[in-house]
Amino acid sequence: MTSGRFAPLAAATAVVASAFLMLGPAGCDESQNATCTDNCPAVEGTYPLRFMGDAGLPAECVTLNVQPLADGEVLSIQRGEGGMLTGTLAGVPLTGQVYASGDLTLTGLPPPSSDGGVSTIYTLNATHTGGGDDDGGLVHGGLSGNFTGQFSRIQGTSALRCNVARPFTATRQ
Repeated sequence: MTSGRFAPLAAATAVVASAFLMLGPAGCDESQNATCTDNCPAVEGTYPLRFMGDAGLPAECVTLNVQPLADGEVLSIQRGEGGMLTGTLAGVPLTGQVYASGDLTLTGLPPPSSDGGVSTIYTLNATHTGGGDDDGGLVHGGLSGNFTGQFSRIQGTSALRCNVARPFTATRQ
């Protein structure tokens, strides 16, 4: 092992690793998702969701008896301190964050069912498009983004799983 035959490999690994370290930070733009404090977009309100390109539920979801969200399902958003968000979608409580860029993320877990049924996680990633400057973005603001539902049920030593991803748009009511 001391013959030196691994020295070129070690040197090449070090060069490649240092190149990745130099390139890593250059690709990140942390200002794009800067947490906002007082300058948060006015995202609070109720938004009936309009889903696009519905291809139906995957077979795995049908097996789990997952009920799809209906077109027009209302997303309700409230804003707390800074950019912290709370809300509900189909009775599922959500929490998340809005960023100065207008991007927002909400995630929620409904309470577990008493019969050990399907576990669910909802995730919404969206961009807020504000209303006019004359109303502070509070009227006719909208969202566009993606809804993801992750569903699973444990059966014995295995789990049945399915994912639903649906793009949506919504206009504040």
